[in-house]
Formats: sequence, structure tokens, C-alpha cells
Amino acid sequence: MFGGGFGNGKTAAMCIDALQVARDYPGANILAFRSTYPKLNDTLRKEFLKWCPKSWIERMPTDSDNTCILKNGTTINFRYVAQQGRNTNSEGTSNLLSATYDHIFGDQIEDPEITEKDLFDLLGRLRGNTDYVGSDSSRPRTGPRTLALSCNPTRNWVWRKLVRPAELLAQGVKSPDLLVHPVTGAPLVEVFNSGTYENVHNVGWDYIHTLEGVYTGQMRDRFLLGKWIAYEGLVYPDFSFTTHVIAHDQAVAYYHKLRRESYIPTILEAYDHGIARPSCYLFAFTDNYGNTIILDGFYKAESTVDWCARRIETIRNEYKVQYLSDEDSLFVYADPNVFRRTSGNAKTIGVTVAEMFSECGISMRRGNNDIANGIVKVRAALAISNAHKHPISGNFGAPHLFVTDNCPWWVNEVTDYMWKKATDGAVEDVPRDINDHAMDATKYLLTSLPSPARGKHAEAPRVLHGAYFKWHEQEAATRNSSREHRYH
Repeated sequence: MFGGGFGNGKTAAMCIDALQVARDYPGANILAFRSTYPKLNDTLRKEFLKWCPKSWIERMPTDSDNTCILKNGTTINFRYVAQQGRNTNSEGTSNLLSATYDHIFGDQIEDPEITEKDLFDLLGRLRGNTDYVGSDSSRPRTGPRTLALSCNPTRNWVWRKLVRPAELLAQGVKSPDLLVHPVTGAPLVEVFNSGTYENVHNVGWDYIHTLEGVYTGQMRDRFLLGKWIAYEGLVYPDFSFTTHVIAHDQAVAYYHKLRRESYIPTILEAYDHGIARPSCYLFAFTDNYGNTIILDGFYKAESTVDWCARRIETIRNEYKVQYLSDEDSLFVYADPNVFRRTSGNAKTIGVTVAEMFSECGISMRRGNNDIANGIVKVRAALAISNAHKHPISGNFGAPHLFVTDNCPWWVNEVTDYMWKKATDGAVEDVPRDINDHAMDATKYLLTSLPSPARGKHAEAPRVLHGAYFKWHEQEAATRNSSREHRYH
């Protein structure tokens, strides 16, 4: 995988690599893909034909048949993910899966139209067995069954599944997301990354100076320096692994600590119902400083009401919720749709989903399903407040909403949760309606909570160079310190 800033040569490198495969595996079937048809023809196909020697080409690609055939029998198929007629909200199989390939290369896979499932489905098509005729002993004798990708720095699934595991491995940490060979244990993904400046001898300083004049701050870090930072278009750009994710054992210890100190944490539960799509349940608690910590839950497709109800009871029992309040007072904030007993044509269709849960002993209430209102509330909870103390570390400058590493599906969604884009590329004020089950449940979870701006928080002592402004502040700080010591 080739990553980094604009103009660093990643697309050219992929095309040259593909041409080496085309030359050394005569008769190979190669796939070149991008997210949309215009992007495919205007960038990837154009770049490939720029590097491909004209003497190699038997037949040029056309608009009706976007396939290039070389004189040695190798075929390069130029395809795009967002096929005409494909539902962009679909979670089904990509339309690229129509053949067996010896080599695949894809450009800018961070585009929203390309999903993690698209990529891993393509791996299932890499089973070509074309013979190798070159002299490089490191190349496979047949195949070569290789995948080359390019990407601008982002923070969606590409970073989470491909880049971050490679970064952690370089630091000596083996992530559970690291893709490895089942026999040798060797990593299956190799990441190369560079900024724009490394390719100045090809793009020229005038190009770089233009970018420097346009991009500043975070955009400059991403598009010139090649840093893997937040991606524009994210609904929750403030979310950070290091800031918002807490180790599950630490959160559980804090939960029990509050109970030992006779503070009964407020239990919050939320549920988003799915049939073919995942059902999502969140179990969280709040402390007396307005922190909300998502402690546990589940995320499961094709789950029955009975299974979900039993799993909710299991989670409640694990955290001894029955000892915190009367069982009758426990309820789950849920999508208002689970209370409906009519279909689109307004005909009665029997008991509601909420009634089914009630029969299983799980009481539900309507959650806030106003999308704009819910997003504003979640963003406020994720925002850093300089005067707010972290519930675990005790450091000032913390958000009010946290999640434990026991909920990786929640982290996956929040880093992929993006605004819709109009046909002209403009961002709309509506999130994409795909893979949003945990995000919907989070909005329901915060239904009854006040805005963090109005919540209670511990304030940092007001000091200047270690001294107090007024004589009575030392006494007040001593009282605060004693109170905060009991809290932490």
C-alpha cells in the first residue's frame, strides 16, 4: 500500500508495478479500479496509459469497453466500485467481482464509495495462475496474486485496518487487526508512506508552493506532509483513540470504585434494532461529574428478540445492575420505530418489537431519534473541555463521553461515520445511512442527559506561577483537593 501527500508518486508507482506484472506474466488478467467512473478515467486510466509503452498495446480501452489488451495477451480491466444502478447504501457484494485476477491495483481507496468489504471481497478474486517468465527469484512462479493500493491519509477503515496495525507492529505491538500469513506469521500488508516534499524533483517547487498557499493546519499535515489525521467529512472529527477509548478493565474498576464509595452510578442503556442488519445494544454509566462511559454491549446481525433480551440480561447481571435499583425501573432507550405496529400502508401487523422485548422482561422507552439534535449532543460530549477532569487519569482537559476497548464495533463506526455528499461533492447536513447502528444507539443513549456545557465538572485550581491570587484561595484549593482525592 502506498500512502502520503498529494503528488508523492503513489499512483505512478502502482502503475509501474502493474506494468512489470503485465510484462513478466504474459496473458495475465489485471484489474485497475477506482471509486467512480469519472475518477477512474480521468486519473488512474490516464496515468497507466502515460507510463505504458505504446508499442506494447494491442487494443486501447474505449468508453464502451474499458479494457486494455497488450500484445503479449495481458488484459487490464479498468473498473469502478460505484457501478451504475448500484445502491450506494448497499452492504452487498461489489460489482467488481466478475472474474479471476492475477493482480489488482486500486487508487485512493479512502473514497467513501469503497468499503472494507469491497476490498476483502476482491482478495477472494486473486486466484490467477499465469506463469512467470521473468528473472526475479522473489516473484511467485505463478500468479502473482498481489494487491497494490494507494491512499491519501485518512482516519476511516483504511487507517484502522491497514495502516494502524503496521504502525503498531513497527513499535513492537501486534494489533488484533494485523493481517498475517496463517503459516509463516508474516504481515500480509506492507505500507509505504511519504509526503509531497520527497517528490519535489518530479513535481517542482512551484507545485508545492501552490499547495502551501492553499492548505494550512490539518489540511497541510494531511495533503503535504502525508500525516494520517482526521478526514474531512467525518460526522465526529473530534473522536480520538487516545482521548476517548479507555481500557475496559480500568473502566470496570472505576465503576466498582464509585459503588464502593456509596455513589450509585446512573445506568444508561440504548438499543437500535436490526433484522438482516446488526442490532446494537449499549450499556453505559454516568458518574457525578457528568462523564458517560460506554462499558459494554453487543453488535450482531440477524439476531432474534429472544437472543438480544437474554444478552441484555447477561450484561446487566455481569455488572450487578440488579443491586443498584429496582428491576422495574430499568429500561432501554430505543429507536421509536420499535414501538410502531403499522407498516408503510398503515395496516396493523401485530405486536410491536418493544412489546416482544417486554414479554422477555426488557422494558423500552422511546429514544431521541432527531438526527441533527442527537449529533449535536454527541459532538458536545466528545469535545475537549479544558476545565474537565478525566475520570481515569485525573488530568484536566478531557471529554465527557468515553468508550471502552471492549466495544471495537463502536470505534469502527465512529471512524467511518461520514456526511453524505451531493453529486457535486458538496457535504450535506445528513450522515450517510450505512453502518450507523452504533451511532444511532449512541444518540438514544444520551436522550435524558443534559448538555455537557451545563453539567457538573471539576475545575482546575486558578494559580499563577505556583502562587495563589488571593489569600483565601489556598484554603479553598485544599478543600477541593481533598474532595477530588475522594472522587478519584
